[in-house]
Amino acid sequence: MVENQVAVVKPAKDKALEHQLETSGQLTIKEAMSLNIESQKDYEQAGKFLVEIKTRAKQVKDYWAQPKTAAKNAHQTIVDREKAMLAPLMEAEKMVKSSMLNYQAAVERARRQAEEEARKRQQEEADRLLQQALDAQDSGNDQDAAINLAMAEMVDQMPAQSPIEAPKAVGTSVSKTWKARVVDEKAVPAYINGMMLRKVDMSALNNIAKMTKGTAEIPGVEFYQDMTISARS
Repeated sequence: MVENQVAVVKPAKDKALEHQLETSGQLTIKEAMSLNIESQKDYEQAGKFLVEIKTRAKQVKDYWAQPKTAAKNAHQTIVDREKAMLAPLMEAEKMVKSSMLNYQAAVERARRQAEEEARKRQQEEADRLLQQALDAQDSGNDQDAAINLAMAEMVDQMPAQSPIEAPKAVGTSVSKTWKARVVDEKAVPAYINGMMLRKVDMSALNNIAKMTKGTAEIPGVEFYQDMTISARS
């Protein structure tokens, strides 16, 4: 068989036999419906009829055995060809996703760093305004003191924002899940917040990772954010 061809399943050739078997099945139904057991002899005849039904069923199964085998083989051939054709595409998908995730991780690190720097600048500005408020109060300028104190509180409460945005691509999406990784099993406490962790309960640790978004601190455990990329055609 040529490699790019798929076996064609041919139906059973003996149409006369097929018609005979089909007719036999229909007649068997009629015989069963007319069956009436009222004596030992009737019971014996019913038993013989039951055996005959099994024989007729075997004839039907034997008739379709070869086409079924051919169909199964043809299906497996199709599955194998599909798998072979998909293999390089799946490998390419894996490579592209890996590269995209690496870039996502790099951007995320840069975003966190920028956010931390913004938070640091905000804190410095809040401290400066607070100091001005204290200096104004010491000099008796209560109005400037109140203004600077209010501005210091406002700056301190502002969420630190990073100008770096997560990369996006049409037709793709990114899902992020916080997970736990045990780095020192002996250091992991037996219980935390009522949850038993030892023997190390990865389900409990992963739940803690999700609930705290990786901010929890547990001896012997580090939390990380797992990212996956999916695409739609």
